[in-house]
Amino acid sequence: MKTYKLILLTLLLGVLGTSCTEEELPTYPGQIIIHGSTYLNMPGTDTNNTNMRMYAFSGSHVNDLSSLPAEDWTYELWIKVDPDALIGDKNAESGFYAGGASISERRHNFELYLIDDDDADYAIKYGKLRDGDDLQDASMQSDQSEINLHFNEWVHVAISRSSEDGIAKFYINGTLIDSSDDPVWIQPVNDTWLDFNYMYRGGSMNFFKGSMDNIRVSKVDRYPTEFEPNRLLPYPLQNDGTTLLQLNLDNHLTPFSPPNDFDKLEIRGLYDYYIKIHNTNTWTSEDDTYLPLGDY
Repeated sequence: MKTYKLILLTLLLGVLGTSCTEEELPTYPGQIIIHGSTYLNMPGTDTNNTNMRMYAFSGSHVNDLSSLPAEDWTYELWIKVDPDALIGDKNAESGFYAGGASISERRHNFELYLIDDDDADYAIKYGKLRDGDDLQDASMQSDQSEINLHFNEWVHVAISRSSEDGIAKFYINGTLIDSSDDPVWIQPVNDTWLDFNYMYRGGSMNFFKGSMDNIRVSKVDRYPTEFEPNRLLPYPLQNDGTTLLQLNLDNHLTPFSPPNDFDKLEIRGLYDYYIKIHNTNTWTSEDDTYLPLGDY
C-alpha cells in the first residue's frame, strides 16, 4: 500500500513540475515573418538581343506544353514594369504593330503586352492570335478599366478558361478586367513555344524591361472568380497533376555542362524540359516582412 501511495505522489509531482515548466515558457510574439523573396530582374534591350530570351519549349515529351488542355488552363505571373519599358499602341491590331514590351506569349495562340493608357503609366492587352497567324481574332485590354497601373509596382496578371462554363477571363491583381464565352478563346495545343519576356515575329522583338516573379501554368482554371493575390506567398505546388509549369524565380540555378552563357532555371510541376536563362540577368532580394498575427 505504501508503495502504491509513493507511486501516486511521484506522478503528481511530475505533473505539477511539467505544468510549471509550461507556464514559464515565453509567449508567442504575435507576428509572422514572411521571408523576403528573390526575383528576376530583366534588363531589357532596344536591340532585342536574342540571348536574353526566356521560354518553355515543347517537343516529343509527354509533359510538355502540348499536354495543356485546349479548354481548361491558367497562365499567371507577377511583373514590375521599368519606366524605360516599351509601351505599345493600344489601338494596333497585334503586338507586332503595337510595339509594346511583351509580358508573355504563346505562338499562334495568345499575346500579353504593354499598351498606353490615358490615366496611367501603362495598361495590358491580352490578344488571341489566329492559329498559324500573328494577327488577333479577339482582344481584352485594361486601359478602360478602373485599374490604373504604374511603373515600379508589382502587378499580378492572370488569364484563365474553364470548360465548365466556357468563359475565358482576364484578371489584373485578382480583379476581373474582362471575360468572354466566345469559343475563339479555346487554344490550339500544337504550338511549341511559350515566351515570357519577348515575342517572336520572324525574329525576337519587344523585350520586357523590369522584373518577373512566380510564373505558373496550370491545366485547370485556377480562378473561376475574383481573388486576392499575394506575391510574398509563392504558389503552393499542387501535387494533383494540375500544375504543368511553375517557376518561383528564386535564383536556384544550375549551370549548363559544359559551362556557357546560360544557366538552367529550377522547374516545379510536370513540365520535363529545362528552361535556360542568360546568366547576365540580375537577381534582386527584398527584406523580410513582419505581419501581425491574424493578417496572414
